[in-house]
Amino acid sequence: MLEEYFSDARAIGRHLEGPFGSHVDGFVAWLKDRGYTRRSVRRYVRAFGALGRWLHRRKLGAGNLSTELAGRFLHRSGIGAVRPRERAALKQVLAYLRQTGIAARDDAVSEPDPAECLIEEFSGYLLHNRALAEVTVETRCSRVRLFLTACFGTGCVDVDRLSVSDIQDFVLHYARDRAPRSHQGMLTTLRSFLRFLYLRGLITEELADHVPSVACWRQTSPPKWLPDEDVERVLNCCDQHSAIGQRDYAVLLLLARLGLRAGEVRLLELNDIRWEAAEISVRGKGPRRKRFPLPGDAGEAIAAYLKNARPRCDSRRVFLRAIAPCRGLGSSTVGTIVSAALRRAGLNPPMKGAYLFRHSLATHMLRNGATLTEIGQILHHAHPDTTSIYAKVDIDGLRGLAMPWPGDYS
Repeated sequence: MLEEYFSDARAIGRHLEGPFGSHVDGFVAWLKDRGYTRRSVRRYVRAFGALGRWLHRRKLGAGNLSTELAGRFLHRSGIGAVRPRERAALKQVLAYLRQTGIAARDDAVSEPDPAECLIEEFSGYLLHNRALAEVTVETRCSRVRLFLTACFGTGCVDVDRLSVSDIQDFVLHYARDRAPRSHQGMLTTLRSFLRFLYLRGLITEELADHVPSVACWRQTSPPKWLPDEDVERVLNCCDQHSAIGQRDYAVLLLLARLGLRAGEVRLLELNDIRWEAAEISVRGKGPRRKRFPLPGDAGEAIAAYLKNARPRCDSRRVFLRAIAPCRGLGSSTVGTIVSAALRRAGLNPPMKGAYLFRHSLATHMLRNGATLTEIGQILHHAHPDTTSIYAKVDIDGLRGLAMPWPGDYS
C-alpha cells in the first residue's frame, strides 16, 4: 500500500519498522477511502510515524494516548506556535487510532461540556416535539451556541441566572452589524430556546416574553433577480474541465432551471434521481417531498459529474466536498458556490445567495405569461401569499391596476 505514495524504499522501510509499523497500511487505506490526496497521505503518514517514535522514546504505547498527551506531542519543540498542517495531520491520526480501537477514547473519562449537553437536549426538543426540519434545527442550535457563549463565556452555564437585562444586552450587541432578517432569525431562536428552558423547569420566569421584536416587514421591496443573459453568463463561467467546475455547474443548473433552495440541492441523494423517468425527488421544508422533471442540460451535467468528477466514497449525497474527508456539502457551501460564480462572471447584484436564481426563475416565468399560481407550484410554496411578492416585478400588470391621478397636473 505504501508503494503507491512513497517511491524511496528506505522511507517505506522506516515507516514499516516504526512503533506503529503494523498499522501503517491500515491507516493509508483509511485515508484513501476518505478521499485524501497523495500529498496529504504522505504528510499524514509522516505524522503517524513521528507520533509513534515520540511515544516509543517515552516508553509509552498507543493505549496511553490521550488528548493531553497529543497536545504535548504538538508542542514537543518547546515553541509556542504549532503549524496548522501538523495539527490537522494529528487530528486524522487520532481519529484513526480511536476509531479502530488501537487507542482508547477520551470521551469516557472527560467531563461533558454543559453547554453542548444543553444544546443537544434543545436539538432533540426541536426535532421530536416541534417537528422542525434538520436544517432549521442546525441553524437554531448554532445561534443558541452564540447566545450561551456571549452570556457565560467558557465558564459554567447556569441558565437559572439569566435575566431580562442579559437578553436585552445580547440583542443590542447582536443587532449592531446584522441585517434585520438575520436579527429577526436570532430573536425567533431566542424565544424558542427560552420557552424550552421554561418548559423544562430550568428557569422560573417566562423570559421569552421579554425578547423584543425587530421591524422587518415582508414584501417591502421587489425581489432581486438576474436577467436571462446574466444567468447564462454565470453558468458559462464554470470551468467544466475541472472536478470542482463540473460539480458547481451541475449545482448552478439545478438552482437556475428548477429554482431549488440551497438546502434542497445540498441534501439531494443518489436514489432521489430517477434517470429512466427524467425526474428528481426533492426534500422541501419539513417532511414535504416534491417531484420535478429533470431538465436535459441539468441531467447531463449531473451525469458528467457523477461519472468523471465525484469522489468515490460511501456517502449517498449527490454533491460532495472537493477536499477530504469526502462527505456531503456543508450548510453554506451552495451559497459560496453562487457567490464565487457571480464574482467570476463580473456581476455584483445586491443578493448573492442561492435565492437569487430562485427569484430569477420566478421573474422569467412571470414575464413569459405564467400565473402566480403556476409559479407557486414550481417553487413549491406552501401558501399563495409567499408567491405574491413576484407581482411587484410585473410592471405592465401593475400599470393596469394603478388609479388615475386625482385633479389636473400642475
